[in-house]
Amino acid sequence: MFFLVDAMLGNIARKLLLLGFDTEYYSDIDDLKLISKAKNEQRTIISKDQELIARAKKQDIVSVHVTKEDEIEQFLEILEHIPLELDTISGDTARCTKCNSPTLQIDKSKISGKIPQKVLEFNDKFWKCESCNQIYWEGTHIKKLQEFLEKVKLGRDRT
Repeated sequence: MFFLVDAMLGNIARKLLLLGFDTEYYSDIDDLKLISKAKNEQRTIISKDQELIARAKKQDIVSVHVTKEDEIEQFLEILEHIPLELDTISGDTARCTKCNSPTLQIDKSKISGKIPQKVLEFNDKFWKCESCNQIYWEGTHIKKLQEFLEKVKLGRDRT
């Protein structure tokens, strides 16, 4: 699955990336450029913009119109249209939240001096983006994202 997420759903884009889905996010892109990119790259558009979704559907571009405000409800709306496998959030499968490239595990010794010393001391596993060299680790935010994912799974099971 390849996604294009528009400006109104940045947090959803981030979560899709952390779940390992190829997701491009633009905070400022013209609708016509976004539609063209989606069509050329066979990406599914996810948006709260009803006009954008209508334009995309006229061109047979798969798209999901998100109408809810709550992020869990938004994710559930997406799952109603796209059957995504929701595994755990892990650096082993996540994509870079800055550039959408895959991340690869990197030895702790190779990143000494590139991240805060406390982070190095309290974590054992690290990942580095193949393209932009951003370094990732499973900090406390990952626990919160796992909790989010569990709530989404519970919501999906209720439907």
